[in-house]
Amino acid sequence: MNRFLRKTNLVGAAIIAASLISACSPEETQVVAEEVIRPVKLINVASTEAENVRRFPGELQASEEAYLAFRVGGQLSSLNVVSGQRVKKGDLLATLDPTDFKLQVELSEANNRLAKSQFGRIKTMLKQNATTKSQYDEAKANLDQTSNALKSSRNQLGYTKLYAPFDGVIASVDVENFQYVNATQTLMHIQNIDTMDVLFQVPEHIVVNIQNPTTEMIPNVYIDASPDFEYHGIYKEHETTSNKQTKAYDVTLELLESDGDSLFLLPGMTANVDIDVGKLLGKKVHITVPVEAVMRKEDTQSNTSYSIVWIYDESTQSVSSRQVELGELQDDKIEILTGLNPNDKVVAAGIHSLTENMKVRPWTRERGI
Repeated sequence: MNRFLRKTNLVGAAIIAASLISACSPEETQVVAEEVIRPVKLINVASTEAENVRRFPGELQASEEAYLAFRVGGQLSSLNVVSGQRVKKGDLLATLDPTDFKLQVELSEANNRLAKSQFGRIKTMLKQNATTKSQYDEAKANLDQTSNALKSSRNQLGYTKLYAPFDGVIASVDVENFQYVNATQTLMHIQNIDTMDVLFQVPEHIVVNIQNPTTEMIPNVYIDASPDFEYHGIYKEHETTSNKQTKAYDVTLELLESDGDSLFLLPGMTANVDIDVGKLLGKKVHITVPVEAVMRKEDTQSNTSYSIVWIYDESTQSVSSRQVELGELQDDKIEILTGLNPNDKVVAAGIHSLTENMKVRPWTRERGI
């Protein structure tokens, strides 16, 4: 009897428990899923100056140089310099044997004296009506001709001496003393290495936009022989015809004097020029972002597409798209002409899964233990 009652009580308790469970509403038993906020990698749009510095390989060259030659031919009678020798403006560098040129001067002087004498007699005779005007004109023309010949022969004699056109160093001497040389044949190469220039090349899409570069553009220059020392240069000139091999255009900087380095600079040394392209172009510098931060968006209504980036808003912790205008590709970055400002926070990766006003959080690298 007691055993039967105990079984009945257990069954009743089970039924009551089942009833209580079934009475609970589905809403009370449903587990609410938490919203997952995905992390995104952000970049802070940097100042445009740092993003537009480009490095160009270059070469040092003398700011002033000349290949020297005689204006007349003859035999060298003296060669007064050797390669590497410093000279001053006006120093006598070489002379030709002047013998034949002196004889020509003497002959010209004799002809000129005779022409003067003849002209004097004809002039007196014309006043006395003892000769004709045509004879007078002929004598005058002969005098002028011999005078010019004398002047020319004296010049030719003077051309037998070669002088230094400016202070500098004799870079090379290409002849030997007592050698016969022709007129305009190069004898030696002189350079002014007290001031140096840096020659480098830029592509056509840059040189075509050079507007009004000024001395305000002072790029850094690094010489390979002294890579830890920083030199500075100012814009000097640029070519408007391209190099036949590289199809690029030459730009020349004047290297400024520096007291911090004792390196003896020579033409031909290799260098690197860090230059702000925006200042070189004489226009506003633009912003660059990683290529992965830009995507194309389709406009179904106009059947066109345009470029966008995703901007992170700290106040709402969400992202929104912004249309941008693209410029040129620079390695792994793309130039942004319009649409971005310094200090904008741009999503740098995984942008194709983003949507407007999507909640995100900045991704940070986890530290190891």
